[in-house]
Amino acid sequence: MFTHRFAKAIGRITSKLLFFLLISCYGLHAQQWSFQTGVNVTTYDFKNTAGNALAGIKAGSGNLHAVQYRHKLADTAAILVSSSPWAIYLNQNPLLAKVLGKFQWGLGIQFNQFNAVGDAVNTAYSYQTDYLGISPSLQFSQKLYKHLSIQASGLCQINQLVHGNQWVNNRFIDLKNDPQFKNTQILTGFQVGLQQVISEGILISISYQQASSLQAMESQGTSLVLRPNSLIFGLVFQPKRK
Repeated sequence: MFTHRFAKAIGRITSKLLFFLLISCYGLHAQQWSFQTGVNVTTYDFKNTAGNALAGIKAGSGNLHAVQYRHKLADTAAILVSSSPWAIYLNQNPLLAKVLGKFQWGLGIQFNQFNAVGDAVNTAYSYQTDYLGISPSLQFSQKLYKHLSIQASGLCQINQLVHGNQWVNNRFIDLKNDPQFKNTQILTGFQVGLQQVISEGILISISYQQASSLQAMESQGTSLVLRPNSLIFGLVFQPKRK
């Protein structure tokens, strides 16, 4: 119940933030569409009723796919020809405009598989999960050399299980009935990587992402925290200015 309410609160805050940014950046055209794919290697931090970590569980791999819309906080080229109040203010504060020009906010949809395997007392088991969710982010970019730049971002993922199974003792258990998986999973983390311009309006990227459950999911005295580490490849399109 707390996680559900917290997810709603995060959604309201995110909506207000994005609304403010859309209004403040109206008329500035520095926008991008990012398409990402990669692999998650997820560690299950599972603790039993005594608070001890489950020793037999091991990290598993799964797919990651995401689409994200990005927009600069300030487009230093567009503000020179814009007459909006925000652009006028930034023209009067060039240092602030330069700093904000290095930041982008983003909002995306992602599909994640957070999987794990393990064994206990000669019994093998595995977890296979599919999550769908949204991911707001704030990204910083710094040019390194010509068209090559380094990027770092803080992110939040709000995920919901769409399919999941636990395989144990030669049978499958539907994880949609397990409160440690079926409830909304909120993960926070960071992403760092490199981005290279390959032609006008097209960029490629490679990045590393690390995230962790914001809150342990509890059930019958046990707790579970998901900790995915991800290698991500991206293709970025930057539409031409109108």
